[in-house]
Amino acid sequence: MTTLPRIFCLGLLVGLGFLGCEKAEIIEVHTIPAEPSPPESWGLDSPFGPEKSRFSISATNGMATVSLTVLQGDGGGLLDNVNRWRGQLGLEPLNETNLASGVQSVDSLGAEARLVDLNGTSNRTQLDTRLVGVIVSRNELTWFYKLMGTPAVVAAEKDEFLKYLPEWR
Repeated sequence: MTTLPRIFCLGLLVGLGFLGCEKAEIIEVHTIPAEPSPPESWGLDSPFGPEKSRFSISATNGMATVSLTVLQGDGGGLLDNVNRWRGQLGLEPLNETNLASGVQSVDSLGAEARLVDLNGTSNRTQLDTRLVGVIVSRNELTWFYKLMGTPAVVAAEKDEFLKYLPEWR
């Protein structure tokens, strides 16, 4: 090979080398969280049974759990679900006549949202327990939000729980 083609090849390689040394483009990737961040006092926990998500709250004065369960259709109906929760705390069941006195509307979640706030003795632990539950029917699904645990912890977390509900999916 003569000198001229060698010089040409060498120049071509050097030129290609400089082209490859161009400043790399920075690609930024942003993710949108599927859910808003829960309150700082809530720790992510493993869902149990049909639950979609679950959090645990540990405090010096007790503990509580927060859960979301989504079921098809009416999920068994408002009365049966309120009575199931009442039964978990050793409370007498309601009937259709006195159901309205045992539930409240939750305006931030729409016309179909109903809240119960119950105090009793847990059938499972035999401890004083408070349960704040919200049942929402929408789009052929029923959403069950539940905050349950030591009465003092539930009292301290109730406002955060209710504030989180409209964004929890």
